[in-house]
Formats: sequence, structure tokens, C-alpha cells
Amino acid sequence: MDERNLQRIAKHLKDEAAQRRVHHNIQRGRNEVTVTIGRASRLFGFSESQLRDWEKMGLIKPIRPKEDTEARQITGQRQYSFAELDKLAIIRELLDEAHLTPGAIPPNINEIWSALASPTQTTTSHLFADEVEDLFVSPIAQSQDDNINKRVTLAYRDLAGWRFYASRVLWMALLLIYEDVPGFYAGLVLPAHDYNADEILREPASLQMVGESLVGWLGQTSSFFTFLTSAPVFEYPSDYIVQPLCPPELRMRLPNSIARRTLIVVQRDEIQHIRRQEKAIRTVLRLLEPLYEEQHQWQHYMGEGRQDVIAPAMDFTPKLTDAILTGLTNMTIRLGGKTPDGQQRWQDCCILLPNNMSLPLQQRSLIVRAKSQQARHTVGVTSVTPERHVTSLSIRAYQSSHIIYRPELAREDIMALQRDLEGPIQSNIAVPISGEDGHPIGVLYVTSYDQDAFSEEDQRILRIIAKITEELLYTYKIRRQIADTLPDLLDDPATVDPLFKDFASESDFLNDLAEVLTTIKQQVERQQELTIPTEIDGPVKEISFIAIDIDSHVQESIANSYGDQTLHNLNKAIGLRIHDLLPALFSNHLNCTLYHIYGGIYCLLLRGFTLERTKSNAERLRKALEGSIALKQSELPGGTLTLPTISVHLGVTWYPYDKLAEFLAPRHMRSVTDVRSTLYHSLDFALKLGTDTGGNIIYAWDPGTQTYTPHQPGEEQQKK
Repeated sequence: MDERNLQRIAKHLKDEAAQRRVHHNIQRGRNEVTVTIGRASRLFGFSESQLRDWEKMGLIKPIRPKEDTEARQITGQRQYSFAELDKLAIIRELLDEAHLTPGAIPPNINEIWSALASPTQTTTSHLFADEVEDLFVSPIAQSQDDNINKRVTLAYRDLAGWRFYASRVLWMALLLIYEDVPGFYAGLVLPAHDYNADEILREPASLQMVGESLVGWLGQTSSFFTFLTSAPVFEYPSDYIVQPLCPPELRMRLPNSIARRTLIVVQRDEIQHIRRQEKAIRTVLRLLEPLYEEQHQWQHYMGEGRQDVIAPAMDFTPKLTDAILTGLTNMTIRLGGKTPDGQQRWQDCCILLPNNMSLPLQQRSLIVRAKSQQARHTVGVTSVTPERHVTSLSIRAYQSSHIIYRPELAREDIMALQRDLEGPIQSNIAVPISGEDGHPIGVLYVTSYDQDAFSEEDQRILRIIAKITEELLYTYKIRRQIADTLPDLLDDPATVDPLFKDFASESDFLNDLAEVLTTIKQQVERQQELTIPTEIDGPVKEISFIAIDIDSHVQESIANSYGDQTLHNLNKAIGLRIHDLLPALFSNHLNCTLYHIYGGIYCLLLRGFTLERTKSNAERLRKALEGSIALKQSELPGGTLTLPTISVHLGVTWYPYDKLAEFLAPRHMRSVTDVRSTLYHSLDFALKLGTDTGGNIIYAWDPGTQTYTPHQPGEEQQKK
């Protein structure tokens, strides 16, 4: 061992802060119930392959269970004594804080630690290998002892680190090389070991001979499944065709085992839907590399045993990190590959999201919400703004929905912010997250110390990562919306859209109409006078209806020009205007009830109004509704939109109570529900006549012709 390294180690481990960190990690190790290689690797953040390499170097010495021991029957894995866990805690400290390499750490590092550590920081005891075996417990017993905090932490870390990436990337990889056909199956099979390709591909039933495999499977309903199987088999093998992902000519140019091993499975009649473009296959192979590299973790992440259901969500509290987004940034750096000298080809990766979505696109600042491990940006703090950072790639990519790439940076291209945080970068790239529909939701930003670090193939990889991020962010947004509106259903379960919560609904209209008809039916049965009490005019003997709808050509024009949300806002604005007009148009407006039926359709139920008065009021209402209307689009200055040419059409029906009593007479054997349906559909028919005719018009019931006719203004005065 180099004397200089020993001096560095001694100096570092004498530091009180270092001793506290090591002691903390040692205690974490001692609190673990099981000490298998999987547990040890997850506890200290090492991979199992690292631990195996260090074992070969002699740095650590786990217990190797024998074939006939009970421990072999339970797990068959290497297991670690408390002394070895102590050593891993020390190694973690030296790698992270002293920046040593594993080869610079001596095998007796635990003895050096014991000699240097203060009495309060030394371990309390050391267990011999034969005593450690008494601590081995079955996985079932261990899972029962997990406390909630530990279980949640481990499950979320597993999802963030591998399971989320595996499920999403297998899905997108399959869609890159297979045209999704509804109602059919397809899948990718990633065998863990090499196999005799000729024997497997001759007969689909032989697929099971590839052995343990990771499978991504697209179901008939486009649901996607990711699972680990000891041997892939089908109930009816003859229904499928198994083919290598790479055609032979491409496999000759891609000598890595991923190109040889990966298989695609489709239903026999769907082989023509496999895409064989080289750029698609190369992209897929790049995406699958991390899955094969973590093959030793397949059992842990996807094997049998405890599988917690996790529904990730994030409200982006300032400075709070998201494990899954962070995992995607780290995976992005990994996908960039390494330079010939073993350094990462890509340096830093950040995901930036707008800080205020209510602002116009050109005014939104972007803030770092996730970063890769080595990046020096601060989550929830580092930001770029359109006013101060006009040359920022992230701002330009966000506003343009184009990838912005600088293969070689000039001195003036590097902002002071970049120099301080990103170091001597030579190229960088900003990839919009979403934006295909014109509405970007964020930016994926990556830097490199090399020039020309992002080829066209690299950009495809980054687009895939952006797609995965897009899905996750939309999931977060929807879960947040659901959570925010959940308490409202307790007080008002019938109202779904809060925009119309102040209006009575179609259900209220039908209930009120049924109440009127029920009262009349009871009066008929008891041979009483046919009247309905009202708040203003006392008993009344007639009801009428006015239905209002925005003209269809107006709705189409607004939806095409401004979008569905503006039309939605217009529908509410029309309802508010009708509500505000009632006191001015109807002297006894308390006998009028307004209902929002659906879309831009409203209905007025009028008690005690003659047909002529109803028509007259409908005409006054039509005139009051035509013309311009202002819509409040947002709380920002200038957030009001004025629509100049609004027109409506109306339908009017009227019924005296003696006519309703005739409908409900016992001899007709019609129920209240039947009569209510007749009245409702008659009103709907009158409104539809206005829709078919078009224009600013009223269709009303004409007792003389016993049909619905266009209402001529002033005709009620002529009849008088």
C-alpha cells in the first residue's frame, strides 16, 4: 500500500465529522435485520457487482454459504457480518469524501479505523463469522419486521432507481420497432444469458430454453406489462413468431451481446408491423443497455416476493427533490456512455420546469427541479429567466419547442451562471419536454466537457428520456388535481365542474318538473282545484319553458379560433348574463328558475306565465343576449377576451294545468315520469328547430296550428 495513501486515510479518518458520518453508517448497517449482498449494496449505495469485485480484490470478505446449509436454501447469496458492514461504511466515506479509489483502500481499513476513531465513535462489538449465521432470517420474517419508514424509503428508491425506467423504456422501445395494432399482442424478451439462437427461432415453443428473461409485453388493450420470468412460455406457442431484434446484417456490425440476445415476439399475422429501420434498432439497443448492465439486480427489482404498489406524485415544494426525476437525470448521464479514458461523456443533466404556468409562455422562468448526481445546480433555486438569460438554451428550447444544440461553445455563449456551476463545458443541448401540441411543459438540459458530444443518435435517446419525463409530469399534475378537488365531493357530490356550481343542473330541472306533475296528479286523484302555490303570485295554473342555446356556427368559430376552454368560459358567461337579466326582464322573477342543461344550453322554468308573456320575455331575452360579451381568461392584466358577435336561438313551450291533468288522467295510464319525458323532449325539439334553421331566432308553440313556428316580434300585441 502506498504510504501517501495511508497518510491521507489516517488524516481523513481522524476528522471528527468524518468519524460521525462513518459511525452513522455503521449504525445503519447494524440495524439491518438481514445482511445479504442485496441488502448490503442497497444500504450503502453500492452495486452488487462492485461488492463482488472488491471481494475478488480481498478488500471485503463476505460469508459464502455452502450447498448443504440452510442459508443456501433460503437465499443462496453472499452474506455480510457486522464487521464487514462496518468496513463498507468506512469505504463509503473514503470514496465519497476523501475521493479515493477502491484500489487505494487497504483490506485492513477497519483496523485503521479502530485505531483512529475516538472512543465515542468506535463500534461496540465485533461478531465472528459463525455468530453472524445466527442472525440470518428468512425473507418473509424480515419483511414482517420492516418499519413503515424503511419500507417506504426502500420501495420508492427501487422505483426511482430502476423499476420506473425499466417499465417505461421497454414500452417505448417496443413502440419504436413495432406498429401498435389494437387488439394484438407483442413483446420484447431480454434473456439473462446467451442461448443457441438457431434452435430457439425454429420453433416458438423453444423460447423457454432462453431461461430467465425480463419481458416487456403489450396487451390487447394497449396496457403494458413488465415482469421477470424464469422461462418465457406461451399457452399456444403456434400463435406467435419469435425473431431477433437485430437482423443478421446489423448484428454483424453490432458485436455486443445485447444485439445478439434481444428478441421480439409478435402474433403470427402481425409480423409485417415490425419496423426494421436501423436507426430505430440502434436507439432501442442504447436504451436497453442499462437494463442488461443491471442484470444482477433483476431478481431484487422484479422477482417474486414483496412488491409494493407505488403511485408516485410530486407537488414540487421549493428545494424538495423528486427521486424519480433525479433517477432519470442520472440515467441520462449513464446513457451518454464513457470516453476512452473511462470518464462520463456527458457531464451534468437537469430537468427545468416553469415556475408559474399562469403566465404567458414568453414570460415564464424555468427552475431546476431535478439534477444528476455531480451537477452543482440547486434544486428549487437555480433558475433562468427570459429577462436576464436571453441566451439560455433552456429558455430558447422551451419557447421554440425545438432542440437547441451548441456543438461548440464560444466564450460569449457561456453565461456567468454556467461558468460557476457547470465548469469548462464545451457543448450543451436543451431538449423540450412535450411541445408536439404547441404546449411545452419543461426542458431536459445536458452538458459535456467535449465538443460535438450530442450526435443525432444521442438526440433520439434524449427525446425518449423527455417522453418518459413528460408522462411522469402529466401523471403528477393529474394526481395533484384529483387531490385538490377531492374534498369538494363531500359537500356537493352532484357538481363535478366547479365552473357551473352556482347553476341548478338538468337533474334539478327534472326533479322540479316531476314535483309539479306529482302535485297535479294528486289533485286530479283527489278531485281538487288544479293549482300550484308560488312565492309571489299565489296559486298559478300554468307553466312555460324557455330554452336558450348559443348558435352552432358561433360555437364552432370560437372553438376553432380560441379553443375549447374559451368556449367553456363563454357557456358560463351566457348563464351569468341570463341570471343577471332575470330581475330586469321578469317582474315576478322569483317564479323563474334557471337551469344549466349542458354545454351552452340553459332552460328557464316559469310558473304562472301565459304563452304570450313567455314569448314576449323570450324576445327581450334574445335581444339582451346578442352582441358582444367579455370573457375573463386569467387574473393577469389584459386577461379579458371580448367576443363581438354572439347570437342565440330559443325554444318556447307552454302548458295549462288542465292539459297536464289530462296527460296524467288515470284513463291514459301515463306515469309522472312518462309525462315529464314528453315535456322535456318537446322543449328539446323546439330548440332543435332553431339549431336547424340557424340564426338569431325563437321557435314557440302555436296552439292554433298545434305546432312550433318561428316567433314574429310584436305578434302578441296583435293578438291582444
